Amino acid sequence: MSYRELSFDNHNVAICMSEVKDMYRMHFERGCQYVAKRVYNKILAVDFDSFINAGRHQRTIRRKGYRNGYRSRSLLTSVGSLDLCIPRDRDGKYQPDLFERYRRVDSSLEDTIRAMFIQGVSTRKVGDILDVLCGERLSASKVSTVVKELDQAVGDYANRPLEDDFVFLFLDALSVKIRFELKAKKVKLLVAYGIKTDGTREMISFRRANSESTACWKSFLDNLYVRGLKGRTLQLIAMDGGGGLWSAIEDVYPLVKHQLCWVHKLRNVSQYCPERYKKECTNQAARIMYAKSSAMAAKRFRVWKKQWQDKIPRAVNCLEKDFDKLIPVFEFPKEIRKMIRTTNVIERCFREVRRRLKVMGYFQNTKSCDRIIYAIFNYFNSKWQRPNGKIKIIKQLNKKVA
Repeated sequence: MSYRELSFDNHNVAICMSEVKDMYRMHFERGCQYVAKRVYNKILAVDFDSFINAGRHQRTIRRKGYRNGYRSRSLLTSVGSLDLCIPRDRDGKYQPDLFERYRRVDSSLEDTIRAMFIQGVSTRKVGDILDVLCGERLSASKVSTVVKELDQAVGDYANRPLEDDFVFLFLDALSVKIRFELKAKKVKLLVAYGIKTDGTREMISFRRANSESTACWKSFLDNLYVRGLKGRTLQLIAMDGGGGLWSAIEDVYPLVKHQLCWVHKLRNVSQYCPERYKKECTNQAARIMYAKSSAMAAKRFRVWKKQWQDKIPRAVNCLEKDFDKLIPVFEFPKEIRKMIRTTNVIERCFREVRRRLKVMGYFQNTKSCDRIIYAIFNYFNSKWQRPNGKIKIIKQLNKKVA
C-alpha cells in the first residue's frame, strides 16, 4: 500500500485557512444571532414581569394585569435580523422600553445608517451594504425614513454660532433641481467656505435661494454676520463675478479686500474665443495669474492684449474690465496664492453634489436637498480638521492684522 505525501505549500495552506475562517465566521455569525435573540427575549420577559408586577404563574395582590400570549416581530440589528417574541397583556397597554413602537431597526444600526449617509453613501447603496453586513436589505424608502432624523442636525448646523476667526472667505453658488409638487425647478445654493487663523478649513454655511440677486446674497451674508462672522480678522474674500454678490459684499463687508476667482474669469474669456484660438488664448491668459507681482501681471496682460486684441476683442475686453478685481491676491505671500485666487475648493464640493444628483436627477423635496448638502459638507469638514500646511504663513498674516 503506497502513501502519498501531503503537500503543505503556501498555496494549499492558504486555501485551507480560508475555508476554516469561512466556517468559523459562519458559525460565529449564527452564534451571535442566537445569543442576541435570547438576550433580547429575556430582557422583554423581565420587563414584562416588572410591568404587570408579577412573574409567570405567580399569585399576588400586587398584580397589575394578566398575560395574553405573545406577538412576533423582527428587529434588524448589527448581527442580523432577530425574530422576537413580544409579551402581550389583556388590556394591550404594554410597550417594551427596549425599542419604540413600530421600530424595525435597532437604534445603534440606525446611527450607523445615518453615519454612512453623512459620509456620502446613497440610500440605495446603504441598503446594499446592510445586505452584506446584516444579511437583510433595507429599501431606499426605509433608509430615507431613518435619515429624516438628520433634520435636527441640519437645523443645528444652519443656526450654530460662528467664531469670528476666519482669515479668508470664499463664496460661490450652485444650481440644483428640486421637485415642487408637479415638476422640478432650478434653485440656487449659496455657499460659504473659509480658512481660519489656525489653518483649519470649514464649509461654513449654505442656503437655498431663488436667484443670485443682491437681495438673496445680502440675506445670506447678513445671516453669517449675525451668527458671529463679523469679519474683524478677514483678509480677503474670493468669489465669482456675479454682480449681485459683489454689490452685497460691499454692504456687509466693505472694508475687506475682494478677489475675483481666476478660474471663473478664464472660463468667461474662453467663451468668447473661437474654437481654433480657445486653447492657445486661455493658456496664455492663465500665465498672468502666475506672475510674481501685480506689476508683472499687468505687463503680461499688455503682451497678451497686444497679441489677441485684433483677433478676439471681446475676450480681451472681458479680462481687461475686471483686471483690478483679479490682482488683490498679489498682495499676499506667493506660498498661499494658489489657495486663495480661486473658489476651486467649493467647486470640489459641488462636484460631489453633482455626483449624487447624477443618479437622482433632482432632489425629491427641499428637506432632502438640505440633508444631502449637509451630509456632504459634514463629510468635508470632518476631513479638514487637520490644520492647513500653510498655517505658519496664515498665522503671520493674522499677527499683522492684530
